[in-house]
Amino acid sequence: MPKLWETLLPAEIYYSSPSLSIDEKTIYIGTSLWLTGNHRTGQVFVAIDAATGKEKWRLQLGANEVRSSPAVAADNSIFLAVELRNPPSYTALGDELWHLSPDGVLLWKYNINPRGLTMEVGLSSPAIGLDGTIYVAGDRLYAIRPDGTLRWSAFDTFPEMFRNAPVIGKDGTLYFVYHNIPLTALNPDNGSVIWSCPLGVNDHCLASPAIGPGGTIYAATQPGLLYAVSPEGSPLWTFDLANAGFSGTLRSSPAIDAEGSVYFGINTGNPSSAFFALNSDGTLKWKFEPSDLPDDVPSTHFDIYSSPALGSDGGVYFGQEFGRVYSLKSSDGSLIGMATTNSGITWSSPAIDSKGVLYISDLSGRVYAFQTGSNGLSVSAAWPKFRSDNQNIGRKR
Repeated sequence: MPKLWETLLPAEIYYSSPSLSIDEKTIYIGTSLWLTGNHRTGQVFVAIDAATGKEKWRLQLGANEVRSSPAVAADNSIFLAVELRNPPSYTALGDELWHLSPDGVLLWKYNINPRGLTMEVGLSSPAIGLDGTIYVAGDRLYAIRPDGTLRWSAFDTFPEMFRNAPVIGKDGTLYFVYHNIPLTALNPDNGSVIWSCPLGVNDHCLASPAIGPGGTIYAATQPGLLYAVSPEGSPLWTFDLANAGFSGTLRSSPAIDAEGSVYFGINTGNPSSAFFALNSDGTLKWKFEPSDLPDDVPSTHFDIYSSPALGSDGGVYFGQEFGRVYSLKSSDGSLIGMATTNSGITWSSPAIDSKGVLYISDLSGRVYAFQTGSNGLSVSAAWPKFRSDNQNIGRKR
């Protein structure tokens, strides 16, 4: 995959994945630091020209950090979750949902963490409903109207900050899962619970769910278990990494193709942090174990947080913490190609535009454009990438 350009931002990009404007001419992304990072001022949210890599505009955030992947609405306005930090101690103060115009003007913000709860791992990406309602997790699950007023909230008394993202079914049903909150279907009109499906000990489920053919919901959990649940809330099957001879955690949100095959990577993997594909019945389709990795680098630097994107060419694209972007054949997991980045890739998950250009970021604060052999995301896939599409709206179309 040849590199077309790279752009360096003034701070790290730990949590944010790139999102694209509706016409795919602009990339939106924000900076943030990791759990024990050297938190500081100089954080930004930027718009980048997709053709050249040049900045179009920059919103200065000071010490505040973007703890989400931005979501782009039908009018090209942008929603993002911002964690507020107070220098010089840089203590986390709370979280807000920000609404920006396409040219970077702050239209409104809403306090989504008035209780000031904290959780140092994970991100809270917004989802956008067909009617424009924004759903986002903070100290509870919020539904915010397009004008910035509260529609409803759920899980109001939960004692810790939510760091996961809801997804929206084709009929508008909202799905959410987190630590000690089972996979739950909610009525988008009022937040009432439609059904709840316990997934066992999910130990901070940090991967947002995906929605497959027929409305099946897929949830990957920290203990290395991936669940398929029917639209009515009944468990269909469970895949356990241990049954494939592996241990590890799951932070990569799955992508789902037209046949219901499921694609995801693993963290802290043993014997390796591999990438998996499952058949629609939950049996192992194939696994890919990255090779040619240096012996003198800790295995924890080979994790796959990055959620995959399914290309129109049958390729599966994802990043790796060692600083690689892989392309595999979805049919058998064989390697198509690989690109390298300046630093590691954690939560950043790729977007692929209609020209086959893949966009991803790394921990050094660089945003990259690589040319793939695809003509964009797979149009037949049920859930082709993290947050469903290049605008990261988190809704099944």
